[in-house]
Amino acid sequence: MTTYKTLGHIRANVTARWNHKNCKFQPGDHAEVSAQVLPREWVHQDECGGRRIRAGHSYVSHKKQQRVAQVGRVVAVSCLKNGHIRSGDDHWTRGLPSRMYTRYYIRFKDGEIMGFDSHHLNRAFGS
Repeated sequence: MTTYKTLGHIRANVTARWNHKNCKFQPGDHAEVSAQVLPREWVHQDECGGRRIRAGHSYVSHKKQQRVAQVGRVVAVSCLKNGHIRSGDDHWTRGLPSRMYTRYYIRFKDGEIMGFDSHHLNRAFGS
């Protein structure tokens, strides 16, 4: 996994200036990494109605999982090439939106910047 220390190191399309009212976070907000990044056990029900506990999996890297419950400042958000954060009516490809998730980039106390999907972040108390 690439380590980012400045916004210029991020290879994705991002913006550090936005104020869209529907965004989960605004620049400078504090965000906490949610436990949803961790693999979790779940109950599987087979076709006969039997249930058993199965091991969980996570598509999030181990490095990001280690940031659970840590708080950082939002410094950037992913965007389209034209700078828009959200897909509009003109940003559809083959009947699907060109963007599915919004990724926010968080700078932690140690200076490292990491990108997390919005559903893996919670508003930190006192933001």
